[in-house]
Amino acid sequence: MPYIANMLVAKAKKVDKAETAMEVLRVAVARKPAVCVSVVSFICSLVPDAAADIAAEAVKLTPQYTRDIARAAAKAAPAKIDKITIAILKVTNVKKHQMVYNSVVAAVPSLFRTVNQAVLAGGGSDSKGVITTVNSPISALGADGSVVGTDVFPSTAPTPVSATAGLDPARYNAP
Repeated sequence: MPYIANMLVAKAKKVDKAETAMEVLRVAVARKPAVCVSVVSFICSLVPDAAADIAAEAVKLTPQYTRDIARAAAKAAPAKIDKITIAILKVTNVKKHQMVYNSVVAAVPSLFRTVNQAVLAGGGSDSKGVITTVNSPISALGADGSVVGTDVFPSTAPTPVSATAGLDPARYNAP
């Protein structure tokens, strides 16, 4: 189904791509909700200007896949990551805002400053939710968007590893 959705959007005229993409998403999700993440990924890569609206509509239609939709849309259209984040935040429950932020930042860690600026500029200000931004997403977030650790170096040094020199008998030039 994602391939068919991709072909339908690709064949649409340039002025109709956004509307076609939205309609294809709605039909695909109505037929089989589990394909929404892959359809969002394909469509957002084809029509990056409409990626925010497509991701928001997908979250409205299938809220159980919010984390995966946020990640897929962010990876498919990284140039629009700020708009995607804000659009998803506006249609999600306040309790899911931190999860959406973490998922987007973990998906494209190199653009975390862009996402931070969008969120701090008031993207989620229409709600009473609190979003805690991170300064270093690579060390602070796991691949699934969960907060893993802190940005502080450990206080103790790691245990040194020592080994004796050995020979590899399978190597052709081993003595």
